Amino acid sequence: MTVTRNKAVEGETPPQSSALDQVYKFLSSVRLTMLVLSCIAVACILGTLVKQQAAEAEYLARYSDSTYAILRFLGLADVFHAPWFFVLAGFFVVNLVLCTTDRLSHFLKARKKIGVPSEKRMISMSPGFLVPGTPIEKVAGLFRGYRKARVEGAGLLLEKGNISRYGVYVIHTSIVVILIGSFLGLTLGFRGFLTLNKGETKDSVAGTGATEGSRPLGFAIKCDDFKVSFYPNGEPKEYVSTVSIVDGGKIAQKAEVRVNHPLTYKGTSIYQASYGNDPSLVFDIGGKEVRLSQGGVYKQGDLTMMAVRFERSVHNFGPGVQIAYLEGKEPKTSWFLKDVPRLKEKEIMGVHVALKDISEEYYTGLEISRDPGVWVVWTGFAMILFGLYVNFFMYYRRIYLLQTSAGVRVAGVSPRNKEAFKQEFEKWRERANGLE
Repeated sequence: MTVTRNKAVEGETPPQSSALDQVYKFLSSVRLTMLVLSCIAVACILGTLVKQQAAEAEYLARYSDSTYAILRFLGLADVFHAPWFFVLAGFFVVNLVLCTTDRLSHFLKARKKIGVPSEKRMISMSPGFLVPGTPIEKVAGLFRGYRKARVEGAGLLLEKGNISRYGVYVIHTSIVVILIGSFLGLTLGFRGFLTLNKGETKDSVAGTGATEGSRPLGFAIKCDDFKVSFYPNGEPKEYVSTVSIVDGGKIAQKAEVRVNHPLTYKGTSIYQASYGNDPSLVFDIGGKEVRLSQGGVYKQGDLTMMAVRFERSVHNFGPGVQIAYLEGKEPKTSWFLKDVPRLKEKEIMGVHVALKDISEEYYTGLEISRDPGVWVVWTGFAMILFGLYVNFFMYYRRIYLLQTSAGVRVAGVSPRNKEAFKQEFEKWRERANGLE
């Protein structure tokens, strides 16, 4: 019979796993885990070395045209929005889920097989003791905090800290939750910037990086007021925007936006990011009052002039503005100083030009961001903290009770923190002595 079986085995071809099984083994393998994590680590390093979501001019100032083209093609200028990075993160999530479910299924199957060992086995176990002449239920009452997990004939299984065995699965699940929340933020969220003059209203923002271009907000932001104060040395002390949220033609919310004190409306956060000034320059040109902004152009007849540059203080002579004009085909420039009478008016191309007034209008710069996955990410972090607490500050232990002819045999097992369990077990032994 033995010879026949061996021949049959030698003649058989080994069973071949299906393509689905092979794919499952690959996706749940540790080898894939290490490969994906290595690729993600390299991507993060590249995302640190190459500045992310910068303006095109900034990249061209650092790199050649061909290098910048390669960076854009590979998505290295915005690594965390690149399609290949999403693919890597997707593989990691699938691998983690399959590894976790595979390990959990084996754990649950092994858990079902746990039972009360034989009397001979319990005698050899340490720690353990015998309580003579006492019913098993009375002995079980000593172990407060332990729950009855199984009853097998004359045996009883008690457990405590069972939740600690699930800590690693909570941690794995929390990582998946964090990645899902991050994915929602990267794909459905955006970050943009807008500037508002006092009294101005806008309902869209200019995006940056992956969200480049104008994006509607779904409501409007109105700047009711903007105030900026300075220290004596000229450094900004504080700048505050008073804004109103206009939704459906009505003011839905009104608040002050300060640095580190954003306004949040319908999941969109509004941050005080910056400020600037937009000078208003008033000229008398040939007896006509003309108002120009910085960069503004005035043209009449043969005279073409541009307000090129504004300075609050020109060599300690007070505010002034540089004017560029054409004399024939030759470009020329000239400074007009508001507080210096002989330099506040000149003849340009036969036309009398005088600087009458300079006023500065401050505008506010607001950063707008929306991240629908932020609460999912926070939930994931809460889960990971809970999982770490359960995994490191709680431990699982089992108590076996077996009714024998000599009394109740007691033994215990603790996979971790064995010394603490032995000390705990000695307390049970002392209490059990009082039952005899």
